[in-house]
Amino acid sequence: MKKIMFFLIFILLAAVTAAGLSQDTQDTQDAQDIQDKDINLGRIYFPKSFVHAGKDYNKGVYLVTLTEKEGFPWFKIFNKKKELLFDEMAVVRPYKGRRRNFKYRVRKGLLKGYEYFRIRVVKPDKMIMAFFLVRQKESGSSKKEGDVN
Repeated sequence: MKKIMFFLIFILLAAVTAAGLSQDTQDTQDAQDIQDKDINLGRIYFPKSFVHAGKDYNKGVYLVTLTEKEGFPWFKIFNKKKELLFDEMAVVRPYKGRRRNFKYRVRKGLLKGYEYFRIRVVKPDKMIMAFFLVRQKESGSSKKEGDVN
């Protein structure tokens, strides 16, 4: 009788544990779906000062997140205190690379001519990019417009 009771308790515990594990896997799947929509790109160093919507921002480290609003990708830019500075709508291009066994890759850098700083997130099927206008130094030359020399 004790063996039967012990066996029934063991089966009951195994069933409860299995139900809990299936719920945990469902929760992790839901969390992964949410993560696919919001990707924390981490701290990104902007090597030059840049302009967004008429406002100047200094060079330095900014926290960047890729999110989705109304079906379109957006980059959210935060300062070091995690205060939202602005949102930037992303540019999307199809990606036709050979390798497709990755979630995403982040590339960043200045474009030719140093006019724009680009953040590019490469996913297996598309490239998502944001461009930031680099603030140009004003020429402090003493020549006037009419001077030939």
